[in-house]
Amino acid sequence: MVTVRHAPASAGEVRRRLGADLADAGLPASVVGDATLIVSELVGNSVRYARPLAGGVLEVTWSVRPDCVLLTVSDGGGPSVPRRHAAGPEDIRGRGLAIVAALARDWGVRTHPNGSGPVSTVWVELPV
Repeated sequence: MVTVRHAPASAGEVRRRLGADLADAGLPASVVGDATLIVSELVGNSVRYARPLAGGVLEVTWSVRPDCVLLTVSDGGGPSVPRRHAAGPEDIRGRGLAIVAALARDWGVRTHPNGSGPVSTVWVELPV
C-alpha cells in the first residue's frame, strides 16, 4: 500500500511508482501505460471530488495477478458515488471513468465505515 497526500501532485507520484513496479515485474509496456493512466485518473478524481482519509491522505494499492492487475484508490468519500458520465463533445470533464471502463475488465466502488469516518474505494481489474 502506498499512502500519499490528498493533493494533485500525488497523481504523478503514484503514476511513477506504479509504472516502475509494473515494469520491474516484466509486464508489457501497453499494460503499464494503461495502469498508470487509470491510477492517475482515480487519484485525480479522489483529490477533486472526495475528502481525504484521516491524516489528509489517500491509500493506493496494486497487485499483479495471473490474469490482471488490481488497482485500488481509497479516500474519505464524497457527496456522490463515482460513476460514468456521458460527456458531450464540448465538455471539458466527465470522460475519465468512461476511459477506465473501456480499458478495464471490471471496476467498481466499495464503501465502508472505519473508526474515523467513511472509506470509499474504487477498484479496477486491468487485464494482462
